[in-house]
Amino acid sequence: MPDLPVSEAQLDALESVRDDLEAAYVGEYGTVPMADAVQYLLDTYTPPSETDGSTPDIEGLTTIDGVGEATAESLAAAGFETVADVAAAAPGDLTEIRGIGDEQAVSIAAAAATQRGDAADGSESGPGSDAGGHSDGDGREDEDAGASPENTLKQAMSLLDAHDERWREASGDEPYEVDLPDGSTEPARTKDDVKRLLFKHWR
Repeated sequence: MPDLPVSEAQLDALESVRDDLEAAYVGEYGTVPMADAVQYLLDTYTPPSETDGSTPDIEGLTTIDGVGEATAESLAAAGFETVADVAAAAPGDLTEIRGIGDEQAVSIAAAAATQRGDAADGSESGPGSDAGGHSDGDGREDEDAGASPENTLKQAMSLLDAHDERWREASGDEPYEVDLPDGSTEPARTKDDVKRLLFKHWR
């Protein structure tokens, strides 16, 4: 196999990528070979001809609960370049990304939708509309609302109201509990946790 000369700066950058991959996918007692770090960069590379000229918001993606820098890079490489992109995604779309499993996909999608809702709290549904995308001014329904990022956000924000019979305050160690489809219940520490469980099981 031919040798590839690299500068000290390039080697430092590769080491940083390897550290991120180890933290995200391997854990405390594992290592990622340098060759795998290089392969990861090749796997996530997007040719200039396939980009639209926009710059992924890697820093913004890492603000999503459960998303580190390596996962943010993978999301961006798959076309989910902003928090809004992730919030509008179905969890199934995220599981197609290398390194993201079913549980993590649901958690990331719900966290992104919740984060978008927190940022826009009170501004998404004004006096002229309800949480379902209907206008009370002329009675017309937004025909495209079902597929829009805004509708996904509204859905996430209205989960507590839409499924109010499926969650409640609890008397146990955690302040809330959520009913699951199999008839059991799962405790939740915060209302954001309640939203995530509702999003995962009842969306």
